[in-house]
Amino acid sequence: MNIASFFRFFRWVLLGCLASTLHAQRSQESLGGEWRFALDPVGAGIEQGWFQPALPVDKWDKVTVPHCYSVDRRYHEFTGPAWYRKTFTAQRPEGARMFLHFDAVFYTARVWLNGIELGVHEGGYTPFEFDVTDALQEENCLVVRADNSWSRTTLPGAKTKVDYQSLNYGQMYPWMNYGGITRAVFLVCRPALSLDKVKVETVPDLATRSAALKISAVVKNRSADSWDPRELKLTVSCGGKRVPISFRISDDVVAPGADGRVQAEANMTNVQLWSLDHPVLYRLEAHAASDALAIDFGVRKIEIRGTRFCLNGEALSLGGANRPLDAPGYGSMDPPEILERDLRLMKAAGMELSRIDHYPVSTELLDWADAHGMLIIAEAGNWQMTPAQMSDPMMRRKYQSQAREMIERDWNHPSVIAWSLGNEFPSQTEEGQAWVRDMRDFTRSLDDTRLISFASNIAARPSITRAEDEASQYVDFVSANIYENHLAALQRLHALFPGKPVYVSEFGIRADTVADEGERVAYLRRAMADFRQCADWLMGASIWTFNDYASIFPGSNPNGYRPWGLVTPERALRGMYRAWQEEFSPAILAAKRHAAGGLEVTVVAREDFPLRPLHDYRLRVGAEVFTIETLSPGETRTFQAAPASEGFPTKVTLESPGGFPVMSVDLK
Repeated sequence: MNIASFFRFFRWVLLGCLASTLHAQRSQESLGGEWRFALDPVGAGIEQGWFQPALPVDKWDKVTVPHCYSVDRRYHEFTGPAWYRKTFTAQRPEGARMFLHFDAVFYTARVWLNGIELGVHEGGYTPFEFDVTDALQEENCLVVRADNSWSRTTLPGAKTKVDYQSLNYGQMYPWMNYGGITRAVFLVCRPALSLDKVKVETVPDLATRSAALKISAVVKNRSADSWDPRELKLTVSCGGKRVPISFRISDDVVAPGADGRVQAEANMTNVQLWSLDHPVLYRLEAHAASDALAIDFGVRKIEIRGTRFCLNGEALSLGGANRPLDAPGYGSMDPPEILERDLRLMKAAGMELSRIDHYPVSTELLDWADAHGMLIIAEAGNWQMTPAQMSDPMMRRKYQSQAREMIERDWNHPSVIAWSLGNEFPSQTEEGQAWVRDMRDFTRSLDDTRLISFASNIAARPSITRAEDEASQYVDFVSANIYENHLAALQRLHALFPGKPVYVSEFGIRADTVADEGERVAYLRRAMADFRQCADWLMGASIWTFNDYASIFPGSNPNGYRPWGLVTPERALRGMYRAWQEEFSPAILAAKRHAAGGLEVTVVAREDFPLRPLHDYRLRVGAEVFTIETLSPGETRTFQAAPASEGFPTKVTLESPGGFPVMSVDLK
């Protein structure tokens, strides 16, 4: 081994140690940063051999990956194929397998390494990878052709039949087709025997504070020796402290060159449950031969009890938001500073149960939700597909592929409590009902630990008079997009499906359809009054939308945005946000001064909607802090605060255990 090769090998070992405290051959190296880039508006790149390593690219532009070419001023709103190219050095440790991993490329990616085509991936929001063990060299040329075009066969895409008076209405979808390598790219090194698709399931017993722990994984054995699963080493920790657990592990030997499955079971005691107020995370560390990985998971119980959604046995009815993946200058890249700011604003305003997007979100968003206590209904693919599309075997395969990639990536996140099968498709048709039955069964075959629903704009219509006429009969709870006449629509839904909770997956009003923000606030308060009359069966309500989003859909604002948001594109708070924070606070605050001095503050936990118990909240009155250990729905707690030396405080704030100010009263 020469000096250069030695240092490249050393870098792999070092990266493996830095990426995890687990000492193994598994490691990854970022391939982000500077890439070369060129548009291909007439689609000449393949014919002209743009994937060939010898092609001169000194005239190509330089961009930084992750990259969204749709927001680059040089390529603004370009639709079509664009090419990315990067050279890098690599060293493969002896016996290891090497992979190119993409977190997301929108929409279709065709990939070459050193002139060898690796394959094609379709789907703009889910991860994919290629085994490049045999194609990798010390000096490498990686080329990606990213195409953000849409058609009647893409997901999302155009409709095959237009049912609207405006003939162009169905030829596009209402968010931007932001193209590019929009999420991270890695060169991944795994040992010859590696673990894949590791799934952690927990079944808690709320009465005994114990839980059954089930672990399954695919074992890929590319070594020359058989592997006995009883050699698998599993440890669990919480907050850095080892949890004593004894595992029972399956004993089916995995032969050389084969894929096998290993399963393990254990019982956990003195379990700390994952919840909105206390999102406790455990960590599983798995060692198999020279492979090792770590997975965070939570122990929590989600269930439907009659018309109530329950988390850990407690009935919840919560607010939420749809958050289109869009920010000025970034498009769909979702940088950490935008993501952190948005989710903090959402959590502080009671947006804790969200069907958050029409497509798979980033793992960074779900990691944040896991760590801070948010509930997510995850959705893939089907936005307003027509009956012809839903019955097309090719479209079904595409949806299943993208849904599988989402589910297998996200099934260990405790924040994900349900899978949605789509949005606003004709669920009253035979094709729509067959879709829900079949995709429900497909989803459960991958993960049967979560609830299943879909967002319907049909179920609440007066034309639906029997439950068997609409596909909501086949799912665990009814999701409905309702923009007006909320009370009548909810009452119809409850009459149709009296045994199911109802979730308002969309409601809202655009900022450019009213005279001022006061009209939007009045709309919100009317909606909330209707929701509270349906509190016994209302699971939650999610605003459309948290933020404005760019669009070329008919009816978009001339500035290029659809202004549905509680916040502007730049994240300035509108009056609707502040009204939302007040209406969706889990408690009501009242404060009054005594004539003789002092301040009396009353905290009342709402008993209708939203509905949730408060655990370990803090009441801040000036410099004084009062802890509310538990406040159940309908309960009241009163606190007496003495005036500070400088006088009475000017604000009283109710704060969640995570430090989010969920309600404030100005005393001026």
